Amino acid sequence: MVTVEQLWRARCGHFWKIAVRYLRLLANSGFMFSLYIFIVAGGVYYQRWVKGLSDAFPAEWLLTAAFSILIARTPIRTFIQPADLVFLLPLEREMTRYFKRAVLYSALVQSIAILFAWAIAMPLFLQTVDRRPAVYAVVLFLLFMVKAWNLDAAWREHYVTESLPYKGLRVAVTAAFIGFLLFKAPWWTLCLIFLIMVALSVFVYHPLSKKHLLKWEVLLENENRQLARFFRFANLITDVPALRNRVKPRRLLSMWTDVFPFGQASVFRLFYAKTFVRLGDYFGIWFRLTAVGAILILLLPDGWPQLVVAFMAVYLTAVQLLPMWRNGWEDGPALWFPTAPVLRLRGFLTVLSLILVAQSVILSAAVAVGRNGEAAGWALLICVGFSAAFTYGYAARKLGTAG
Repeated sequence: MVTVEQLWRARCGHFWKIAVRYLRLLANSGFMFSLYIFIVAGGVYYQRWVKGLSDAFPAEWLLTAAFSILIARTPIRTFIQPADLVFLLPLEREMTRYFKRAVLYSALVQSIAILFAWAIAMPLFLQTVDRRPAVYAVVLFLLFMVKAWNLDAAWREHYVTESLPYKGLRVAVTAAFIGFLLFKAPWWTLCLIFLIMVALSVFVYHPLSKKHLLKWEVLLENENRQLARFFRFANLITDVPALRNRVKPRRLLSMWTDVFPFGQASVFRLFYAKTFVRLGDYFGIWFRLTAVGAILILLLPDGWPQLVVAFMAVYLTAVQLLPMWRNGWEDGPALWFPTAPVLRLRGFLTVLSLILVAQSVILSAAVAVGRNGEAAGWALLICVGFSAAFTYGYAARKLGTAG
């Protein structure tokens, strides 16, 4: 008979066996190489930017917001499968050790993310908050403690259907602790918040697991969401058969697809426009890269750094939108529409070019906010030129041969 420990090791090992295969492909891809160059170049400029910060820069607010989100966000990987809701549900009491391993596994993975993010924040922290390396290490230790508390509380939230009030309370306490810590509040205020955290664990969160049953359907939903997020990441460079896309209505966003006229020539334009807006996370990729690029452009001084950020944002978006060519096609539309490879390719390229040009205009407008019309013109020229070359050059050749 298989024990819960063996079950955990088998499922965790199965996931990493698949993950390592995709990670190797990503590591050897041109996309990751471009990302490496962007990180190295960004790191060099980041050091220069930090050294030039004035005393009025709100570093404490920025670090508080960033690490409050990072620490309060506590997805727990359980590797639960749909059949478990039938076969393992009666063994919920015996699954305690399994779920403890799930929480410990999630704590390890998320601690690595905190360590990486805190290493990135080190120059900013030492330049603006406190120059003593010992204080930097102590703050990191306290962040790990708050993360442990969040994980314990987040697991108890799986026992209630309406968990939003508990999540809101947890986020508020986490943000308060990190804020007081970075703003160098008196030590007794940190002790008070720590006592509040202990009291919440004892009188609010722990009783949830005693009064309610574990919501297995919530665990399954969370597991599917995290697995889909990893597969979407891997799908940037290779086809992932296990990827399941979620279709979202997004009625307001879908209205812009009405710009295409009704007719046979517009069938594929409309299909890929709807795919971009409603299927998977393609619109989210475009929105996040556009927003991050615009924010970085506004923070950077006028000149070539803004042009580099604008170009990299458009490049990363273009690469990540290429899988939209196949996603959702084989699930049904390939059978619904008559075979018209030329019209299909032409429709996809039209939609892709419109998406990239719209992003180029937004990023160029962000450059123009700094009253640098010449740089904005260069940004628009570079980004639109790259969009056209990528769409009707690289993408047309690659997708035309792929079929």
